[in-house]
Amino acid sequence: MTWRRVAAAATALMALTVLPSGAPAQAAVACPAVPVALSQPAAARVWAVAGQHLGALSGPKTLPFGATGSSPYRRTSPYAWTSGFYPASLWLMYERTGDRTWLARARAYTARVLPVAGWRGTHDLGFMVGLPAGLGARLDPSPIRKAQYERALLAAARSLSTRWNSRVGAIRSSYYGGRWGLIIDSAMNAPLLIESGQALGGSDGRRLARRGLRHLLTLTRTFIRPDGSTRHRLAFDRRTGEVVGPIPGQGLSAASTWARGQAWAVNGFSRGYELTGDRRLLDAARRTADHWISRVPAGCVPPWDLDDDRATAPRDSSAAAIAAEGLLTLADVEPEAARAERYRDHALVTLGTLAKAPWVTTGGRGVLQRQAYSIPADRRQGTYAWGDAYLLRAIARVPEAAPAQP
Repeated sequence: MTWRRVAAAATALMALTVLPSGAPAQAAVACPAVPVALSQPAAARVWAVAGQHLGALSGPKTLPFGATGSSPYRRTSPYAWTSGFYPASLWLMYERTGDRTWLARARAYTARVLPVAGWRGTHDLGFMVGLPAGLGARLDPSPIRKAQYERALLAAARSLSTRWNSRVGAIRSSYYGGRWGLIIDSAMNAPLLIESGQALGGSDGRRLARRGLRHLLTLTRTFIRPDGSTRHRLAFDRRTGEVVGPIPGQGLSAASTWARGQAWAVNGFSRGYELTGDRRLLDAARRTADHWISRVPAGCVPPWDLDDDRATAPRDSSAAAIAAEGLLTLADVEPEAARAERYRDHALVTLGTLAKAPWVTTGGRGVLQRQAYSIPADRRQGTYAWGDAYLLRAIARVPEAAPAQP
């Protein structure tokens, strides 16, 4: 698809997706005056900013987390849910540049999170180990290191599988107020079970893959509302498997749609369908993607919660980046050409916005600015490792934005 064709399609897409006057979230989305699709120069600028800022964050043994407002940049141990995002970004920089300095950094920071693969105390191993080790297994030129990453991926999948509840048909996310709970974010971790199970094969591999698929199907059945929006957290009776009820999470309320949660759903269900070909996951990916598009017009950045319709609502650029990467995944596997083009065009125009100020600036400490972390606890926007990683993952999926090869 040429840039001229993308721009024309994006213009048509904008006409289809702009909400009627007075519709929910219309006042809260941040839209450019003239939305344009991601261009090669804009993509190159993002990579240049990433090279500057990600390099500046390397050195300490701790893992970059982020900074809110003017506060000091925070770092974490490998056991934080965000630990895998920075090494994932380093692998993407190596893939982009071929520079062995980035390879050395990616190896060093990935090595720091690999021991987490054996930890059974979290459901976030897809983020923490799956992202960096998966990229390392694909990109590291050393066969010995590739095998190390593959072992870590399998160990992480097995650790995650220990949290399985056959009555619920899902991997436990956490206990919320003593109640067995699931969170929509887990749509991003279940694919680790599927992919690792498929690679392992045999009865053990099939069991892992089945659990990953069933987890995603439980989410499709219980978390997606009739309009395609998603709940954030739900409590289940661990003995009967029945839904007990919603649990307030990071959104405006238990009945609202937390923007990053909706983006996780689009991304996770799309990846699940890509891995399995299960049309129930295609339906879930379509429904959540279509709801996103209906609430967040092409090129726009959403409020932190899609039901916060105040003009002053904090934005969440990380949700836009996560959704864009998910839409590109969905576009690649969508069997209907018209749908695929719509999803891809929407993602490209979103990335065209995020690639510019104020979302990516040379003066920021991370790559992607004006991300929201947990607005109920802190209304300030900032820069965080997950938004950086998913912006780079999304741009890396756009061949048109790659530099010309000699």
